[in-house]
Amino acid sequence: MINKKIFIGIVFTIAITMAFGFQNSSEHKVLFEKAKFTMETKGDLKGAIKLFEEIIKKYPKQRDYAAKSQLYIGLCYEKLGLKEAKQAQKAFQKVVANYPEQIETVNVAREKLITLTKVQTFVKEGVKEFRIRQVWVGPDVDTNGEISPDGKYLSFADMNSGDLAIRELVSGKKHHITKKGSWDKSYEFVQDSRWSPDGKRLAYAWFNKDNFLELRIIGLDGSKPRILYREKDEWVFPADWSPDGKNILVYLIRGYKNSQAGLISVKDGSLQILKEIKSYPRNGIFSPDGSYIVYDYPQEEDSQEHDIFLFSIAGKREIPVVNHPADDWVLGWVPDSNIILFSSDRTGTYDAWMVEVAEGKPLGNPKLIRKEIGQISPLGFTNKGSFYYSLQTGMVDVYIASLDLKKGTVLAQPEKVKQRFVGSNYSPDWSPDGKYLAYISERKPGLGGPGSHILCIRSDETGEVRELFPKLKSFGRLRWAPDGRSIFVTGSDEEVFLGLYKIDVKTGDKTLVAESEPDANIKDFTFSLDGKSVFYAYFEWPKKRARIIRHDLETGQVKEVYRKTAPPDIGQLSVSPDGKYLAFITAEPGWPWFIKAIPIAGGESQDLIKIKSNGINTYAWTPDGKEILFAKDMSKGEGQACELWQMPLEGGEPQKLLDLAMERMRRLSIHPDGKRITFYSGKSSAEIWVMENFLPEAKTQKK
Repeated sequence: MINKKIFIGIVFTIAITMAFGFQNSSEHKVLFEKAKFTMETKGDLKGAIKLFEEIIKKYPKQRDYAAKSQLYIGLCYEKLGLKEAKQAQKAFQKVVANYPEQIETVNVAREKLITLTKVQTFVKEGVKEFRIRQVWVGPDVDTNGEISPDGKYLSFADMNSGDLAIRELVSGKKHHITKKGSWDKSYEFVQDSRWSPDGKRLAYAWFNKDNFLELRIIGLDGSKPRILYREKDEWVFPADWSPDGKNILVYLIRGYKNSQAGLISVKDGSLQILKEIKSYPRNGIFSPDGSYIVYDYPQEEDSQEHDIFLFSIAGKREIPVVNHPADDWVLGWVPDSNIILFSSDRTGTYDAWMVEVAEGKPLGNPKLIRKEIGQISPLGFTNKGSFYYSLQTGMVDVYIASLDLKKGTVLAQPEKVKQRFVGSNYSPDWSPDGKYLAYISERKPGLGGPGSHILCIRSDETGEVRELFPKLKSFGRLRWAPDGRSIFVTGSDEEVFLGLYKIDVKTGDKTLVAESEPDANIKDFTFSLDGKSVFYAYFEWPKKRARIIRHDLETGQVKEVYRKTAPPDIGQLSVSPDGKYLAFITAEPGWPWFIKAIPIAGGESQDLIKIKSNGINTYAWTPDGKEILFAKDMSKGEGQACELWQMPLEGGEPQKLLDLAMERMRRLSIHPDGKRITFYSGKSSAEIWVMENFLPEAKTQKK
């Protein structure tokens, strides 16, 4: 069946934000991608507006692209600031008025009009020089950092290399602070970073060559980083510097539900434990005088609702500050004040509130200061009181397309699965009989963590969706069991850090099948043809190895069937339709990507497909087992496209089936009849914003 190695070279580039349509390339599409590139990558907003206007004028019959172009004109004006707010408003109003049939685009325009109305209302409220403006948008935005005290720089992780970097917010220039080299040379990378009070140094968590996080400090002058804290069995995350610059507040993760909050001395790296914690707080910030730490913490173990507390460093005691049934989380401590800024959903929307404290106690009740700020994540205050934050804007959804695999043609372009909730749906899989499509929907994403995950089962005949609510904190990868009576997912609950669960499709009841150790990860899984065994990829980062385990579902016995040095680790698993081979995605140093296969009966692995650079996102066997469909990313001029390829396994050349102007295709599943595919597509993206002069003057005075 498998008798030939096939080598394919591709180029991988990430340079696109939103994708609305999936039509074949034509002049209006090329011009549209050029306009988006001018807007998002070059940052030439006025030039982009001219290009979008050209599309509307030249191609009025291409109403979907005309509507999107009109929407993007509004987005360009929005990015130009409040001075162009009226132009942005007019552009969005034209979308609603002129293109009513373009429902998705119209909905976005309406949301933007609501936001603009709120901003204009804020300005009219009489707050002195109040401004809200966007400072960074694009595919390279990263939120694992903080604003510098002077407001000139934002620290972030450069995902092109994993280095710690800073961005000049005025010019947009970025500078690498660490210089580890490319991903080809090292798999190390930066996680969270925090500025010292004087703005001359950065503390950051570094994923090192031994596959755990250590705490480092580095100066902006490019000096050699200093390892401040390193313990093999611990992961350390910096939260804040003390105002005197002598200590760093950290959270230490020591296995599931075994964590601590502490102070690490900048001078000698010594650790002082402050508090045992069972759940990782979302924030931790020093008071201006350094006497207290404010943070939010779950109201009950594993609860998604948080309350806000002060911790007295001298007395080592916890003091409630905000105690309410709603979800409340800390945004920051206003510089040189006794004001804690926090967000709450107690009114039914996400609003900004403030509470005053004195001598470790709240003064009166919290006060509402801004309505409907959205689900924002704080990036810190500047010394002058400007508040920076990030806003998640990415959307992912499930799509279905029709193919003729024998002719290698596309019968129907991908269409989004219709449902009430859009933007957070993923991991689709056809049932063995093809009557149902299962996928995961995330309804209420919380700040800095997962929200409510729901298992959706959609009837292929009627389109009706039945929802199941397994008693899991979160879950991810999904596959139907071969008998069609259960669905397996990876997830976690009150007791298990990460496990493989079986969910009954009738009742939603869950059963734990396999549990991961805290320092390991179950990456993906699939079933043997008879359904008696499940195979799962198991990545053990301290041991630098990835394994494939066969788990007997009747006896619980486990057996290793494959092992490799990691990272890179092992990706998507899939058993061939004849049940003889187990395929998986992996890579080697230098990032050549493979789809490999190992005989289930035993034997050496074989290369099905080899890629010279990043590119294999997902794949699936055709029902007859003679071919594999796989997806890869391709740079298309000034934009990006995702391509779906058909690869014969008995010899012959690969054939491209789909060329899509969209974010990468993931979790490909072929219907049992071989005529349709499902997958999910989208992007994780964010925007950086700043609010200035938004607090009442009387509330920002020094104590």
